[in-house]
Amino acid sequence: MSSSTIDFGIDLGTTNSTVARIQGTGTEVFKNNDGSEQTPSVVHIDRMGRVRTGPLAAGALLRDSANSCSEFKLQMGTDWAWTFPHTGAAMRAEQLSAEVLKSLRADVRTRTGEDLSAAVITVPAAFELPQCDATSEAARLAGLQQSPLLQEPVAAALAYGFQSQRERAFWMVFDFGGGTFDAAVVSFTDGIFQVVNHSGDNHLGGKLIDWGIVEQLLVPALLRERRLTGFRRGNPEYQVALAKLKLAAERAKIRLSACGATEVAIDYLCQDDHGDPVEFVHELTRADVERIQEPFVVRAINLARRALQQERLGPADVEKLLLIGGPTMSPHLRQMLADPVAGLGIPLETRGDPLTVVARGAAIFAATQRTEGVEAAPVSAGVRPVELEYEPVGADPEPFVAGRVEGDGLAGYTVEFEASDRPVPWSSGRYELSDDGTFATSLWAERGQPNRFDIVLRDPSGARVPTRPDHLTYTIGAAFSEQILIHGIGVLMAGGQMDVFMDKGTPLPARRRAVHRTVWSVRAGSDGDLIRIPVMEGENVMRGDRNRLIGSLEIPASQVRRDVPAGSEVEITIEVDRSRLVSTRAWIPILDQEFEQPLVLRKAEVDLGELRQDVEREKKRLMEVRERVDELGADDAGAVVERIEREQMLWEVEGALEAAASDRDAADKCRNRLLDLMTAVDEMEDATEWPALVAQAVAEIETERKLVETEEFEATDQEKQAFQRLVREVREAIDARQPDLLRRRIDELDTLGFLIIERRPEWWSIQLDRMAEKRDQMSDGAAADLAISSGRRALDERDTPALKTAVRNLARLLPAGDPDRTSLGTTQR
Repeated sequence: MSSSTIDFGIDLGTTNSTVARIQGTGTEVFKNNDGSEQTPSVVHIDRMGRVRTGPLAAGALLRDSANSCSEFKLQMGTDWAWTFPHTGAAMRAEQLSAEVLKSLRADVRTRTGEDLSAAVITVPAAFELPQCDATSEAARLAGLQQSPLLQEPVAAALAYGFQSQRERAFWMVFDFGGGTFDAAVVSFTDGIFQVVNHSGDNHLGGKLIDWGIVEQLLVPALLRERRLTGFRRGNPEYQVALAKLKLAAERAKIRLSACGATEVAIDYLCQDDHGDPVEFVHELTRADVERIQEPFVVRAINLARRALQQERLGPADVEKLLLIGGPTMSPHLRQMLADPVAGLGIPLETRGDPLTVVARGAAIFAATQRTEGVEAAPVSAGVRPVELEYEPVGADPEPFVAGRVEGDGLAGYTVEFEASDRPVPWSSGRYELSDDGTFATSLWAERGQPNRFDIVLRDPSGARVPTRPDHLTYTIGAAFSEQILIHGIGVLMAGGQMDVFMDKGTPLPARRRAVHRTVWSVRAGSDGDLIRIPVMEGENVMRGDRNRLIGSLEIPASQVRRDVPAGSEVEITIEVDRSRLVSTRAWIPILDQEFEQPLVLRKAEVDLGELRQDVEREKKRLMEVRERVDELGADDAGAVVERIEREQMLWEVEGALEAAASDRDAADKCRNRLLDLMTAVDEMEDATEWPALVAQAVAEIETERKLVETEEFEATDQEKQAFQRLVREVREAIDARQPDLLRRRIDELDTLGFLIIERRPEWWSIQLDRMAEKRDQMSDGAAADLAISSGRRALDERDTPALKTAVRNLARLLPAGDPDRTSLGTTQR
């Protein structure tokens, strides 16, 4: 590449992919051989074993679907492979994506003659870390030597705001793509973009609407006319026929953005139960599609609202909503978004092309990224190499540039930067190089154009010396400061909680170290023993299993020098680079040994049997919690119930489960949507527990108040003060709605009451009677009889200490797990 910056951006999409290049202060989108700016993300292998991509492959989806593959993006980071019967070749998603990238590289070569060796590649912000890692692998397989990853919402914001001169504003990116959804809150301050919050879903996009049309409209219409036993997505026998219906639904949906009705017509779909060929014709209306589309849009709106609420922003605080992705061209979707009550009520930005804006933004970002590791042509004799340090794009009209001229004998040399192509030429003036060839100066740039500055190096005689590079280019425009973590990252602990290493929103790159302890011992050299450190992605700290496993750092016993006892320290380090690629290390002090095995970032395999059990268990839990909600009338829980119904969560989970047998994406979607449902039911449980917990706190206060304020119990001044403090802290916990804190305060009140009441012999007399009633449950009958006799004697002699001892000895004889053994069988409460 001749440029010192990457300059090219690629939107590697679920349905289509696009490549663009920075051109001055604008961008150029490259067309493929069919003259389209969008290349279908489809791969086909023909009978001769030739790999076809793009438009040629898309044309084969219907006539040779068994040897064609599309919508594989969501399987990035998994071990799943598609087999092509013509050759028997098996390809994973990153290999298929590499073929699409090769096709885009070929389009650039055809148009420019340039062999593209570096490009910024966009990924959904909601992409899991294994998917990001797999995207980088796809770029490597495609022959790209450098491929920084950029979140799609960032790219969109850059494309819309590159030449904006707004000083301060909030924008929201609403990216509803073919297979994924991202909602990002973007701040724009003095020419610098920053994503401040994000919410998204890897399984929410246009393809779900397409399948909804198929399953709710086209298949019922078909089965009313023809007998087709078992015609459903989960049946492999009809996989090809359903693929035809899905493609027809997608094309009809697009047409309906511009008209009220359209015809779905397929000359040959399959054979019916009688062996007769099936021709399918059906009229589809915009109203039908809007009904199918609505729950998916509702979910997207809810995710966008969540991102705003977490930043304490309302619609009035956001200047505009940037629409990205083909589905956002739907008039109904735009109408729903604009609604101030049911939607977001934020002004829509519709001037950009939602289909190419991500690639354009990626190209703008690429212009800010210096090329690294890309092979350069050798320097000719007499040419001085120059190392430059500067930002190619920025908001400052007086950018700072520093550098070093390489080589020896530079005494007396000067460097100057000239902008001679302007109506009024500009020069930085000559600066004499330092002894080591270094220099630093400021330039003067003009808005609205790329500013070229020639590097003029002169020897002591004033003669000009050629350099490489011989110029630099700087453009005044919005820049992006740093990407952030979209989800928190941490380690799952044995108790089920997640130790958060990096919170959601942490600027990248990031690095953190923390000390954990082993739960089990590891015997050096033994088979099967290992130290496993599960690394999770998500925000649920208390219920770590609700997060997503992104990989495990495993240290096998064969690699440790000696035994590692349970409870040994392990110092864990997690690093995340600017492209959200993760590396981990573990140091075990007892061994004085560090382990740097790479974290294998692969998405977990879906076990359909376990998934079915999990779905049934969650359906039962949902039913039970809903009954409690109806009984208690908990308002917060009712709001969650409404969200579950409006988003049709359970219907989506069950539908995806049914399709999972033949659709890998459906299996992943079922698992992820089930996690969403589980989290929602968790919220309902918490909401129903809260009223009961508050009632318990109020009752506990009144119980302990009687003990504190009744003279016969002789509460001390210190105990009275402690009671008043706990009452105040209980009310504070209720006002802050902190259930865990409130439970602790209730326990503290209960302990205070116990300390007061246990001083009275009457109370211990009651406990002795209770223990005597449990005599048959005790582990040692003779010891129990002796303790009961001792207690009776102490009661007669009014020997309170001996009475307490007898009761506690009896409590210790109770079975493990008995509450009295825990509460009474210790020397102190």
